[in-house]
Amino acid sequence: MKKKLIAILVDGLSANYVREHRHLLPNLYGLGESGTMVDRLGAAVPGTSMPGRSCMLTGSTAASHGVYGNHILYNGAFKPAYPEDVGLPTIATLANRAGLDVACVGAGMVRPEDTHLFIPPAWLRGFLRGSRFHKHVPADRLERTRVITDIQERLKPFGIQSPYGHEAETLTVRDTPPVVAGFIADQLMIRTAAALANSDSPPDLILTEISMTDSTQHNFGYGSEVAHWAIGVADALIGSLINQLQQSGRIDDYAIAIASDHGHTEIRTAIFPEAIIPGITCECEGATLHVAVRNSQERANVTDALRDFGVEEWTSDHIPEGQRELIATYVAPRFHSFEEPPDSNILRETTGRPQYISTHGVRPGEPEDDRFCVFAGAGVPKVKIDKAKPEQYAASLARLLGLPNEINAVEALV
Repeated sequence: MKKKLIAILVDGLSANYVREHRHLLPNLYGLGESGTMVDRLGAAVPGTSMPGRSCMLTGSTAASHGVYGNHILYNGAFKPAYPEDVGLPTIATLANRAGLDVACVGAGMVRPEDTHLFIPPAWLRGFLRGSRFHKHVPADRLERTRVITDIQERLKPFGIQSPYGHEAETLTVRDTPPVVAGFIADQLMIRTAAALANSDSPPDLILTEISMTDSTQHNFGYGSEVAHWAIGVADALIGSLINQLQQSGRIDDYAIAIASDHGHTEIRTAIFPEAIIPGITCECEGATLHVAVRNSQERANVTDALRDFGVEEWTSDHIPEGQRELIATYVAPRFHSFEEPPDSNILRETTGRPQYISTHGVRPGEPEDDRFCVFAGAGVPKVKIDKAKPEQYAASLARLLGLPNEINAVEALV
């Protein structure tokens, strides 16, 4: 099976949500009814953004591709994970090697050199600057978050000419609320993906994202009215893209793959590990915690201190083998997550009100992080799959593109 392909990541859209609110998703669910619909696509470990994206691109676990968190340990501190940290070829790499035309329209964890057209994610600059270890981010890397690579000037007809035009913080006036700027960025990304697919030079592979579905759940809550609205907007954007493909007669040229990087679930209490164990080096990954440990005794001390809060030590099998002794992994109890203390100078409170009232990265195997996944388009079989492994998504992208299965040995879903 060889098709052109548009792969859309809808950030934080859980299998539970789709099952409970399918009436709010007529376009997404309609695609699933006409194609291959995966009711539950398992989550990467941990179920957070960068491990999820890296698994979706490589078809491998974090132990193999190396991105075991939104932040990974580097020179004694947890730094933001970059595309360069993905240690295996991605679907973009393989497609590029095969001579296919690859466009990245705001998709995370894709290297510019693997594409023929590259727009950085609108959220990337904020992600790097928002890290508490932002001093470890080189200045040139921040500047690269603004750079669009478009040697053939294919974006020019769409009015995207400035290297900063894609960035949410510059799309509108300076004091525009971030949530509004984020929605503008999502709309721009999908509009650009649709325009490219309908252009005189349609790429073979378009990778893009819708991100505000995650942010609104974090800040307003799973199942909140704002979250319903945001997810409804995402569904409408997908519907708009499909409608444009139909109107242009390109609908049979492209297969469509839609999936999320993780799920979401309600959080009632935040645990502040740095207040429990002052001086530790740790990184909060939602309801998962990574702690840098120097030896087995320090690991035991951390485990004992966190146990009083219902925290359970978890296996570090998702971390590359050579680093497992350096990082201890923990999972929070139900309705709890890990966060930095609200004030770094006040470490008296060990628990408190969460900043994010919905999050992800829960105990591996729990259904809250399961994701919904759809493949549609000409040639995609009409099948319903109850459960699939996370690694099968990338294998399916490779199959749709007609690429040799270099991704992994797992079976494709289409």
